[in-house]
Amino acid sequence: MESPTDMSFPRVLVASCRELFTLAPRVPFGHERRRDLRNPRRITLGGGLLLVLSLVLWAVWTYLGRRDMWHMFDLNVYYGAVHRLRDGDAIYNNPFGGWNDGGGLPFIYPPFSGLLFYLLLPLGFAGLKWFMAIVNLLSLFAVVWATWGMLGYRRGLARLGISAGTFAVVLWLEPVEWTLVWGQINLLLLALIVLDLGLPDSRRYKGIGVGLAAGLKLTPAIFIVYLLITRRFRAAAVAGGAFAGTVLVGLVCAPSASLYYWSHLVSISGKVNSKLSVGTLNNQSVQGMFTRMLGDGGATSVLWFLLCLLIGALGLLAAARASLRGQELVGVVITGGLSLFVSPISWSHHWVWAVPAFVLLAHTALTRARPLWWWLTGTFFVFFAAWPLRLNVLGNWDGAQTLQPWGLIWLAPRDLDRERHWTPIEFLLGNGYLFAGIALTLILVWHILRDPTPLPVPTASIPAPTAPEPDPVRSGSARH
Repeated sequence: MESPTDMSFPRVLVASCRELFTLAPRVPFGHERRRDLRNPRRITLGGGLLLVLSLVLWAVWTYLGRRDMWHMFDLNVYYGAVHRLRDGDAIYNNPFGGWNDGGGLPFIYPPFSGLLFYLLLPLGFAGLKWFMAIVNLLSLFAVVWATWGMLGYRRGLARLGISAGTFAVVLWLEPVEWTLVWGQINLLLLALIVLDLGLPDSRRYKGIGVGLAAGLKLTPAIFIVYLLITRRFRAAAVAGGAFAGTVLVGLVCAPSASLYYWSHLVSISGKVNSKLSVGTLNNQSVQGMFTRMLGDGGATSVLWFLLCLLIGALGLLAAARASLRGQELVGVVITGGLSLFVSPISWSHHWVWAVPAFVLLAHTALTRARPLWWWLTGTFFVFFAAWPLRLNVLGNWDGAQTLQPWGLIWLAPRDLDRERHWTPIEFLLGNGYLFAGIALTLILVWHILRDPTPLPVPTASIPAPTAPEPDPVRSGSARH
């Protein structure tokens, strides 16, 4: 059997680029052999009990800390903004909600997002909070269910049980908790993308979820590029058509707001910086890191562009190669990570991509059955988990504060320009999500691109494979 070391990394990189830019047909995703788990009833019972216990604990914690954990400030911004949807550019030129001094924050999403919240105005803000909490919890379960499905696990009691147990764990990840606290739509966007890309390539409507997600918030449009470079041109066209449909709906239903948004996109996106500095700890993006180091200047922009270009090129190449090998979840996780790295602003609650990444690590630990992978999975959870801490807005311990779901990155000093004076340890901790994400991405990129094994070639009829699927982290030629 050919060893991954038979070819140097540069030669494999060149070969991977050649594979990427060919128009040869790919093996469709969704024809892989299905995995089964033993003791499905025991797994279902255990997972169900964990899910119920986790939800009860979350509900009790939310009730006890409802002053801070049930305010849903970002949802209040959306709720206030959509009242001005019919007033032309007013939705984008006024602050909404209350932030510290009561000045509020701008609404920066496409008009299509505003239209969806506009339809929910009859619920009132109290009803809207309940609605968003339920939608986010259902979206989280849908993400976990679809993610295990992308790894090849067969539908049934066992997958239901392992999904329930995983839900019980990832509910306590800090990005998930703050999405619920702020009333954000990150989990809904994640569900639209993962459910869509988890469909077999034979589905004619594959791509609609990606297009809708891009219509709600522009960042998911990177997955249209992902579909293109993985040779799923029909799905990419469907996604592009769905995105264009959201733009058209906005133009028809809110023409003034839509024209203003699409003609002032850059200035609207930059309005957040007037209220919240790009360099604040909460922004776990490449630009956020360089802004904390060097300030908001030309050097920051140049370094941000160069690093994003390097990571983006290698990441998309590896994501495409993983997908072409049938390792769809690996490709999706890498692309989701890239969307966080290259975006100028990636607040900590945007990092809900930690959910499918955790499932990928847990699956690798299960299939490889080595203590190292369990340690890596546990370390990943500990670092991204929400811990009940009494911290004030500056990151200082304050016994007068209620217990809130702070992640470990929040232990670094923040705001009032204190990020510019971090010690080396605080620098590593304060950029923790970004560094952890880049490290995981580079590990996946290395294992994928160093494998010289040719990509599978489609046949007229795709028989059931006789060999087990390749490990999602190890190279495709490795033995288990």
